[in-house]
Amino acid sequence: MNAPCIVFVDNEPGVLNALRRLLRLSHRDWDMHFFSSPVQALDQLDSLTPWVVVADRHMSEMDGIELLGHVADTAPEAIRVLLSGDAQMESAIRATAAAHLVIRKPFEREVIDDLLTRARVLHQLPLSGTLRSRLGQQESLPVLPEVYQQITHVLEQQEPDVAEVAELIRHDQVLLSRVLQLVNSPFFGFNSRTHDVEVAVMRLGLQTIHNLVLIIELYQHNSTVPRALGDRLMRDALLLAEHVGTLADSRGVSRNIRNLAVVSALLHNIGVLLLGADSQEYNLASAYLLELWGFESEVIEAIQHQLDPDLPSDCEPATEILNAAVKLQYGTLNDAVEANSD
Repeated sequence: MNAPCIVFVDNEPGVLNALRRLLRLSHRDWDMHFFSSPVQALDQLDSLTPWVVVADRHMSEMDGIELLGHVADTAPEAIRVLLSGDAQMESAIRATAAAHLVIRKPFEREVIDDLLTRARVLHQLPLSGTLRSRLGQQESLPVLPEVYQQITHVLEQQEPDVAEVAELIRHDQVLLSRVLQLVNSPFFGFNSRTHDVEVAVMRLGLQTIHNLVLIIELYQHNSTVPRALGDRLMRDALLLAEHVGTLADSRGVSRNIRNLAVVSALLHNIGVLLLGADSQEYNLASAYLLELWGFESEVIEAIQHQLDPDLPSDCEPATEILNAAVKLQYGTLNDAVEANSD
């Protein structure tokens, strides 16, 4: 088996030297190539078969976004990463079609370590060559919504503040109205209505509101997703999450396992955003996208195997719960695929 390959392109010799020292100490099993010239890198790309291509945003010969656009055609299976020093990360918005990930400069060693770990996991996903190339050549990938990322930062604090999360939601009136609409819907089964988003956050809990914001933003607050499709994906995700919660409670699993299973249910059909109506492998596309975003391995495993007719006895509890809930909701694997292809 050939060694995993990574290509770095940056016209600053100091950056390339620092990367070379960093990686050769801790990742010697990788085949590493460093180019100061984007044109030279593209000339060599066919012979390298890279797993990852990392390019700086600003280079004299060729813009990093333009370079990664060429990489999408030449090496579609590679993960494309843009290095950017932009304080506001404006490049992240402009690069969504060219780059899978944007890394802020200067970066820490842990960021590169995480990138290579993600590349290994993505390479091990059982994607056909056709599907892997198709995903790699997407004209645009969904990006993690800004409000979701802001809430993520709050939750990473030692003592997350409910009021701070509520205030982030309150700033977006469309998001606010949809969160309150869902919290007050029969789905969650609360005895009384509330028009106070802070109360809504406390009722649902920080983790649930966090992932609810994600699917609302992606499915119902995204101009690139047709309204009918977004509403259906949202409805199916919420219904499956309800089944998962009931199953988890009946089995007396820990709160952590229950949360992982519910998150998996909420995100189980996100791959339809990549594959559209042709969603025979939407579970694998979902796992691919969530691995790019850095979600928990338990969530990715559960979503990857949600359609499996049989599971090994030693699979993770969240995987077994989601798989059972999918069978309960759709009846059969074929029904699940057809439901997400409508």
